[in-house]
Amino acid sequence: MLPRIQTLATQYKPRLYGWEPRWNDLRRIGNSSIARASVAVPVLGYLILFHSDLINYLKLHSSFCNDCTVSWRIYALYFACCCFAVGSVIYAIWCPQLIKSYQTSREFFEAEKTYFCDGINLEYLFHLFERENKRPADPYNLATRAKASATITAPEMTQLSSLMGQFYFIQNRKAFSARVAVYIAYALGFLSLGIPAVLTFVEILKRASGH
Repeated sequence: MLPRIQTLATQYKPRLYGWEPRWNDLRRIGNSSIARASVAVPVLGYLILFHSDLINYLKLHSSFCNDCTVSWRIYALYFACCCFAVGSVIYAIWCPQLIKSYQTSREFFEAEKTYFCDGINLEYLFHLFERENKRPADPYNLATRAKASATITAPEMTQLSSLMGQFYFIQNRKAFSARVAVYIAYALGFLSLGIPAVLTFVEILKRASGH
């Protein structure tokens, strides 16, 4: 028998000390231009290598650049971009398309409720639950109406909203390991960007204050 979702609040237990990243939290970055720009990481790597080779050449053949080095901030930027790129690839592969399209279950319901009001399409929604090996709470027996190809009426919209919300809930918490990996990759990316920014800010303050 398929496991039954009794209530969303009590059925699901977060695995990381009462908290874990959800796909709709990660989509803010995964769907952003930052994620799309991470494809430029190899180009940045080549520029760093080219810059290092140019500095070595100048050191050997002229006195113009005896003390030149590649700034560690450039390396930090490179590693930050690598982290965003890794996180974005995992996000693109593992994040459900439903979450990529809708930030909240409410958005999902408002956009798709007309589609799932049709009995045939509602039966397909129940099939999606079965594919996830889950049986949703269905106290008003919408499954029977779906099998009879009955159209959902206005008074039943609340029940349909609950059903669609449960499906969104399941999708939002799929692939636990992938969610954690994306979260860590993005966190390391922001850390690699943040440390140079903070240190630069401190240096500017010191110069501004005359120290």
